Parts: sequence; C-alpha cells; structure tokens
Amino acid sequence: MTPGLISGPLVLRKLWLRPGLRQWAIVTIIVVPLVAWLSFISGQSLPSVIRSLPLGAALSVTIGSFAWTLIPIVARVTAGWRRATAWVFYLVTMVFCAAAGTAAVFTVPFLVGVIPASFIVIGFRENIASTVPVTIVIGIALILIGTAKARIEATELSLKTQQFERERAEKLAAEAQLASLSSRVQPHFLFNTLNSISGLIREQPAQAEAMIEHLSSLLRSSLDGKELVDLAQELKLVTDYLEIQRTRLGGRLRYDLDVAPEASGKLPPFSLQTLVENSLKHVAGRRPDGIAMRIEVRRDGYGLSLAVIDDGPGFDPDAMRAGHGLDILQRRLRSVFGDAATLEFDRQPRSMTVRLRVPIT
Repeated sequence: MTPGLISGPLVLRKLWLRPGLRQWAIVTIIVVPLVAWLSFISGQSLPSVIRSLPLGAALSVTIGSFAWTLIPIVARVTAGWRRATAWVFYLVTMVFCAAAGTAAVFTVPFLVGVIPASFIVIGFRENIASTVPVTIVIGIALILIGTAKARIEATELSLKTQQFERERAEKLAAEAQLASLSSRVQPHFLFNTLNSISGLIREQPAQAEAMIEHLSSLLRSSLDGKELVDLAQELKLVTDYLEIQRTRLGGRLRYDLDVAPEASGKLPPFSLQTLVENSLKHVAGRRPDGIAMRIEVRRDGYGLSLAVIDDGPGFDPDAMRAGHGLDILQRRLRSVFGDAATLEFDRQPRSMTVRLRVPIT
C-alpha cells in the first residue's frame, strides 16, 4: 500500500461511500451558484444565467455520478501502486468523468427527442473547458481531505494502546498535520482559487493552467506525511502558495524571495508557509493597498534562519490565540527539535518580522 494515497478500503469508505451523497450535494450547491455568478459577471444577462442553472446542476450531478461510481473502483485497482502512477490513473479517471458526464448531459435529451444531434457537439465544446479543470481540482481536494481524516482516525486508534508520552507526541503530530492540511484546503481558500481559475479559463487559459498546477502542487505537498522536508521543497511549496495568492490579489501582493546560495537544511513542512500566510492575514486582508513582503533564508552559526518581513503594523505575540497557525507551528517545532528551534518576533512601527530558526540536521 502506498503511504499517503487512497489505496485501502478504510479510506475508500471514509471518502467516497459513507459521506459521498452529502459531499456530492454540498459540491453541487456551491459549484452551480459559483458558475452562475461567473457567467453573470462575464457579461451574460440575468435571464440567460437563470436559464443556465438547470444545465449547471445537471452537469454537477452527472459528473458526480460517474466519479462516485468509478473512483472506488480505481482505488481498489491502484492499491499498492507507485504514488506517481496511481495519481496519473486518478487524473485520467477524473478527466474521463468530466468528459463522459458532459457528453451524457447533452446525449440523453437527444435520445428522447428534445434536442437535435448537432447540439451534442456544440454543448460539449462549450462546456468541456470548464468541467474538466473544476472536476480535477475538486476531485483532488476531496481525495486529500478524506485521506488526511482517515490518517487522523487511524492515529487516534493506535494511541490508545501506547504510553502517555508517546501518545502525546504522536497525537500532536497528527493534529498538526490535519490543521496544516485544513488551513491549506479550507473551503474559502479552495473556492476562491476555483473562482479565479474559472474566470481565467476563457480569456487567459495559460494562466489558468499555471494556477491549476500551483494548486495541485500545494495539495500534493499536504499529502506528504513526512516529519521533515528539505528546504528546497518548502521553498517550492511557498512559491506555489504565493503565486496562487498573487493571481487572486494582483498588485496588492508584492513579494521578494531572497535565499542565500549556501542555505540548506530540513524543517517541518508548511513551516515557512505558515509565516507567509500569517503576514497575508494580518496585512493584505486588512488594507486596500495590500502588502509588500520579503522572505529571507540564511544559514548562520545557529543553523537555518528563515524570516518573513512585511510592511504592516504587526501584532502582539503575547496575544496569539491557542490553535492559531503560529501557535500550532511552535508546538510542532517543540515536538521535533525540543528547545533547539525558536520563533522570534520583532515588531517595528512600519514593519513586522517573524523569524524561524531551526538546527541543521
């Protein structure tokens, strides 16, 4: 069985069988109004948008029917496969579901005599460019979220039979992993990103494709259950996250990534990304002119130093809430490095610096 990938019946039941109808309904309720709103702001008249709602619902339900039928089969077939090969099979299946569902929506009315045969090709061409990327992104997100939840439940079950200190360490790691994934794939982030992708598909398809690649890379990083990752992998993750946010925020996000050539080492995944996300929440989300951010990565006598400096008013570290991203990061650092890793805060009148220091391992 390949770690971190849907490959066993337990995860299969958690993700696709027991909660499937509920997830399907939620996705339909969110996606259909989203597509209708995008159609309206792109210039379609309100009556035209209203007329398209049944089509959007039909596409969501039909594609969902194919997906909830085929994905469990794919999960059983690919059990034990290499991760890359299995994911290729998943992506091909998602594309097939999108194409088959889109074709079925227009083929059935033809078979009952409602539309002429020429409408099948026209309807397929007009909608396939939207249904394929949306199906892929939503499918990947549901797979990753379901996998993470199954991991947490399995970890909690094993903790009951272990000693208290080992229980505490493993549960903390599991909670941090789930919180890390949830903060990356929480509904508003996912659907804001989908919103941006949908708006770019027709006018800037190359940029839409690039954004899908960044999101897929970010979600894939969330699936990796490693305790420590190389600095290069963390920098790639942060770049993907920032490029997604820059596509959404435009000129309101300005950042500079300054990495010293000699910088290297390992750190918990999403460590630097947590610092970047914290700056965006405290600055970009609170003022119209956005944020200017500088990310510095150095190697010094202490170890590896990573700093995020923004031009915002900063915040009081003593007022940091329990369960907040930085609080979770501090607990993760303690569980891995003990007292050897630190978070440092430097608040100035027109800037805020949060610096992470980890030993070289």
